[in-house]
Amino acid sequence: MSSSTPGMPRHVLIKALNRALLGRFLLCGAVLVSLLEILALLEKTTPILNRHLGLRGILTFALLHLPALSIDILPLAFMVGGLFLLTQMTLSSEISALRAAGLSTPALYRLLLPAVLIAGIGGTCAQYWLVPACENALTTWWNRTDPLAGQNGQPEDNILWFRAGPMLVRIGQIAQGGTFLRDVTIYHRDNTGLLTGTEHTNVLTYRNGQWHPDGAQDLSLSDDKSYVNITKGDNTFVIPATPSVIMTLSQNGATVTPAQISAILHKGAPASLPRATYRMALFSGMILPVEIAVMLLLTLPVIYIPPRAGLRNPLPVYALAAGMGFVILQGMISALGNAGTLPAPLAVSVGPLLGTLLGLTWLLRMEER
Repeated sequence: MSSSTPGMPRHVLIKALNRALLGRFLLCGAVLVSLLEILALLEKTTPILNRHLGLRGILTFALLHLPALSIDILPLAFMVGGLFLLTQMTLSSEISALRAAGLSTPALYRLLLPAVLIAGIGGTCAQYWLVPACENALTTWWNRTDPLAGQNGQPEDNILWFRAGPMLVRIGQIAQGGTFLRDVTIYHRDNTGLLTGTEHTNVLTYRNGQWHPDGAQDLSLSDDKSYVNITKGDNTFVIPATPSVIMTLSQNGATVTPAQISAILHKGAPASLPRATYRMALFSGMILPVEIAVMLLLTLPVIYIPPRAGLRNPLPVYALAAGMGFVILQGMISALGNAGTLPAPLAVSVGPLLGTLLGLTWLLRMEER
C-alpha cells in the first residue's frame, strides 16, 4: 500500500485494507495457536506415549484440539493483527496520506468492518458446529485409548452425574468411547422432585443401538412409603443418552451445538452442567463478532502516533494492555454468567459495552490533541 492509495476507487481501498488485516490476523493467530498447542502437548505428550499411540496419537490430539484453541484466541489474535497493520501504516505515513484525502477515523473503522464480519461470523460458526464435533471426537478417542478404562475402580471426581427431565443418572465409570459403563444408577423423581424409585446395574453396554444391562436391580417405595421393594431388574434398563451424548456430558465445558442447547433448555435433554452455563455458551457465540469489533476499536488510537516518533511511542503497548484488560474483564463477567449470578445476555454484553465506551473515550481524547 503506497501514498497513491487515496486516488484508488473506494472498493479497491476496502479490498486492500481488509486483505492486509486478514493476512496479519491469520499470521498472528497461527503464532498464538502454535504456542498454546505446544503448551498443551507438553502436558499430554507423556500420557500419549505411555498409551503407545506414538506420533500419530500426538498429531491426532493436536488436530482435534486445534479448533477450540483457535476460538479461544480469536479476539486477541485479531487485535494483534490490527495493531501490526495500523502501526505499520502510521509509521510509513500511509495513515497521514489517507487523512489528507479526507478519510476520518470513523470512516477508516467502517472500511475495516468486512474483515471483522468475516472473522466474527466464521468464528461463531466454528464455535457452534466445528468445536463441539472436534471436542466430542477428542474426548471419545482419549477415552477409547485409555488402557485402564473398563477396569474396576474409578476416582470419585471422574464420576458422571447428569439429569434428563426429572430423572437423575449416575455413571461410575465410562470406557470404550462411552459404549461400556459401570455402576450405573437411575434416580426416578416425580414432578415435585421427590424420589420415587431407582434402577441400578453393575455393567451397561451399548450394542445394536440399545443399552444392555448386566446385574440390574430395581428399588421402589411401597405405596405408603414405609419400606423399599428390591426386585431383580429386566432387560428394559434404559438411560436417555447415546454413547456420543455421554462423552459430550463428560466434558468440563459446554461444547454443544445450538440445537443441543435448545433441547437441553426446552425439551429436558440430558445435561451435566447448570442451565446458566448452556445459556452462556449460546450467547457467547452470538457476541463474538462484537468482541472482535471492540478489539479493533481499541487498536485505533495507534493511528495518532507521530510518524517521526517511530516505535518509541508507547501507544501500541497501551492498546495491547487495553485489549488484554478487556479479555480478562470479559472472562470475569462470563464466570458470573456461568454461575447464574448474572443473566446470560447481560453477562456477555457488559464487557463489549465497557470496551466500546473505553475505546470511544480514548479516540475522542486523541482527537482533541
